[in-house]
Amino acid sequence: MKNGLVILGLMAIFWSCGSSEKAATTASGIEDQILENLVTKKSFQIESEMAQPSTNNAMNSVANSRLFLPGNSGSNINLTGNPNYLKVKGDTVSAYLPYFGVQQVTAGYGTGSAIEFNGIPDNWKSRRNAKKNSYEVTFTIRRDTEVFQVSLTMYPNLTSHMHINSAQRNFIKYLGKVSELPEENVNEEGL
Repeated sequence: MKNGLVILGLMAIFWSCGSSEKAATTASGIEDQILENLVTKKSFQIESEMAQPSTNNAMNSVANSRLFLPGNSGSNINLTGNPNYLKVKGDTVSAYLPYFGVQQVTAGYGTGSAIEFNGIPDNWKSRRNAKKNSYEVTFTIRRDTEVFQVSLTMYPNLTSHMHINSAQRNFIKYLGKVSELPEENVNEEGL
């Protein structure tokens, strides 16, 4: 009798493990399809939750001066509550990302230090990386005299890693969430 209960218990455990694995595989497949649709339609946005600037003496000095909020460091800054985005809508890409790091060339008056651009990127490339189970998008885009090289890696769980390089700024990385673009609400008068 005891052996029968043990065998029945083991069978229940193995059956439940198999069904949860199948459910996880199905959920992963759905998430992968959602991400694939967003990338192929070129219709998505990314809101960053963390910024990871290049670590250098200047950033370490700022971190040591205690100008950062608690929990932040010179190499990891929480962006929760700070407005930021990267939006892809068709052939147009726009972004507003707070920048933390060293700028080699000062920005013009009133332009601030955020990474901002809006336009049609050059050298747009997107591909599925089956080995990493991700989608990778790279492009370059110009704003005034600055050219940004952007590299996005997006995962089926809708997380993202964004790397931005520029000849005028130190490298920075953003960690965030991928989502659909919100539908634009337009009333009858088009306002």
